Order: sequence, then structure tokens, then C-alpha cells
Amino acid sequence: MKNYHPTNPNTLLGSEPFVSYYARNPQKEFDRIQKLAEDTKGIVMPYLNDSYVEILQVKPHDFSSDKPLIEARKWAEENLIGTYTSHIGRLDQFDYIISKTSINKYVDKTSTDKSENIFIHLSVLKVLPKIINESIEAEIHADYTKSSKGRSITNPIDKTVLIHRFYGAIKFNNNLYRIKTTIKEFRNRNNYNKPYTFEVIKIELLDSETSNNSNLVPSGPNSQGGLSTSVAKILQNVEKSYDKGKLLLEESKKSDAWDAIFRRF
Repeated sequence: MKNYHPTNPNTLLGSEPFVSYYARNPQKEFDRIQKLAEDTKGIVMPYLNDSYVEILQVKPHDFSSDKPLIEARKWAEENLIGTYTSHIGRLDQFDYIISKTSINKYVDKTSTDKSENIFIHLSVLKVLPKIINESIEAEIHADYTKSSKGRSITNPIDKTVLIHRFYGAIKFNNNLYRIKTTIKEFRNRNNYNKPYTFEVIKIELLDSETSNNSNLVPSGPNSQGGLSTSVAKILQNVEKSYDKGKLLLEESKKSDAWDAIFRRF
């Protein structure tokens, strides 16, 4: 599990996923969280500055044709479609589904263009469920509808969906990358949660540290081996999705929003 402090395996850090998912009245709780997310321009989860994620080693993909996106789509349809369970935090798990529609989005140009390059994007695609399982939830925000100018807090909100932003870390060709995965949660509990997009961004800050393992620590319980790094490293200077100038790490230190979320516990 990625949320245990590496030097104190009895201490669970970081956020709980899908705050409305296990409520006794999930739709009512969904509505409460959605309203709070709208009012705060996004809820930033607590304890991000004290949390760790495991760094996953990702191998270069083996798609060898001159049309790797088509080959990747075919491979993903044969190997990734299905339901998954991710084990995160005190609430233990949440379920999600990868569908053919999801895969079409993953290999669409609008998605691949957001990553460092297509090659690493497709390499990450091959291990996406493992990356989700080792990522930490950082932000929840409303699903603002898309207009000709893109998505904005001035646009209408889809009241049936909440958006969750997860972040993880990988090592690829001796470089460190941050993975941001966007997961949709649906008010209708008959609909599975759905990873919508992912982005792969190089973290220049960590490259020199990786070479000598500076600020990297052994992974905690239940890990797959290797090293972990602090969430503070991978989220340095990362802003909230819809609140420009507000940094996730700074907002995570504030207690007012997340106290309202977790009061029922």
C-alpha cells in the first residue's frame, strides 16, 4: 500500500478514496461532496505533504508496427477491458472499470498530446491498473461541461459525476515521471467508477535524486519492492485543476474543507 509511512509501517497517511462511495446513503453523500467541491473550486485531500507513493518501474512498450496507436488499441481491448479493484487507505478498496470507450480515449490524440511523448504514454498504458493501484488521490472537483473554449468553472456542472485526480510516480529509462489519472465517480451506484484519462509528465526535480537514491526510501508494507518517494516531491508546484494559483500541497495543509468531508468518521 502506498499510503503507509515508510519508517513507521503502523502509520497510515494520505487520503481516503471516493469519499461518498461507502456512505450509508451514498447518493445523498455524493450530493454533499459535489456541492462542497463546487463551493471550494475543488477539494484537496489531507496529508499529501506527509504521504509516499511507490515508484513503479515501467518497461518500454513492445508495439513494433508503423501504427503503434492502432496496435496499442487492439492490445488494450484484448488485455485491459474488465473490472478492477484498487486497494487504497483505511477504506481498503474501490472498484472501477476499463471499457472499450475508455481505451479509445487513452489512445486518442487529445490524450497522448498531454503526455511527455507517445512512446512513454503507450508504455504506461500497458501497466495502467498497477499505476492506479499505487497512486494517491489528491483532488476532487465537479465535472464542468466542455464548451468551445474548454472546461471552466463558469460552465454548467454535470450533477451525475464527480471527478477524482490521482497521482503516482514511475521510473522509465532512468528518469522519473508523474502520472496523473482522472477517474470519474457516478452518482448512480449501478455505474462503475471509470478512469477517464491519464497523463505522463517528466519530473526534472527528481532526476538527480534518483541517480543516488537521495530522498527515496524503501517501500512500505504490501509493496512490490523498490523505492518510494514523497508525494511532496511529485506534486511540487502542481496547481488545483480549476483554481489557478492555488497549489495542491499548500491547500492540503488547510483543515476546513476536508474536516467537513471526514466529520462522519
